[in-house]
Amino acid sequence: MSQLRSKFENRTRDVLYSRADTALTNLKIFFEFLNGDLLLRSIFEELSRNLPNPEPLVLQMKTTRKIILPSIYLEKVRACLSILLHLVEKNEEPWQMISFSVSRSRSVDTMTEEVMKEFFVPICNYLEERIAGLDSFQYILTRFKLRAEWFSKESLFDLYNKDKSKGESILDRILRSYLFDEGINFPFSKPSSPSGEVDVLSVVEQKPIPLEIKVYDGIGRSQSHIRQGLRQAFTYSRDYGEPSAYLVVFNVSENDLAFELNLKDIPQRLMIGDKTIYIFTVDLFPHEESASKRELKRVVIDEKYLLEAN
Repeated sequence: MSQLRSKFENRTRDVLYSRADTALTNLKIFFEFLNGDLLLRSIFEELSRNLPNPEPLVLQMKTTRKIILPSIYLEKVRACLSILLHLVEKNEEPWQMISFSVSRSRSVDTMTEEVMKEFFVPICNYLEERIAGLDSFQYILTRFKLRAEWFSKESLFDLYNKDKSKGESILDRILRSYLFDEGINFPFSKPSSPSGEVDVLSVVEQKPIPLEIKVYDGIGRSQSHIRQGLRQAFTYSRDYGEPSAYLVVFNVSENDLAFELNLKDIPQRLMIGDKTIYIFTVDLFPHEESASKRELKRVVIDEKYLLEAN
């Protein structure tokens, strides 16, 4: 995670300190960098969905000779991103954005600096906030989720279906193997706790991390199975005196599984007493068509149901 932040800061600095003749190139390198990292690419793609049309935004600023951006934070960030992507696509130098008498300076280098301050900084701040919101273990889990969904979906789905009675333990072992390769050491496979056995327990910075793993198939392992996993994760966090725990749900059903939680943060989380339970969903069903083309069958599990006594 620290390496990612360091690279992000370097790419950001390159853009912010660009001259007029290097700004466009550095912007292109920055966006390529975002697409080259699984986690950043996921955040970037989420932010890029259904961006506003940049041309009316640019036309309004040129007509009024003012930089006009939405007053709502996320809308402002998305507008800035839309405009900068538009510049990159059109191969247009950033300083030309405010060459319509918005800037008091006639120096193209100064105008470039002003463009970056107005349009690039909000995007960087948003991305930094999203990166900072993930601790090292959450980052590793997020990478596993993206890696599984983008590169291993079919093979993991086939492994599960070869023996569904052992499918959950198979996926459990695959996840633990990945965590081990990422530097998370496991002295025991299933160390005992006062409440039984925790599926995955390791040490990150000398702190025990309880992680419960469940499969959702929409039939035998359905919503109640996930609720049970949530309660188990909470119990382990309580037993070990930890403020948080993690629940990873492998969705092997054809349904789109969604959680409706009071907290809207990413990664998804809910509070049980003074404990925070983070929920990661890994979708493994190999749909032949993309989500935009197929009939979406959505299953929503709300927080009220999750917190009901089993």
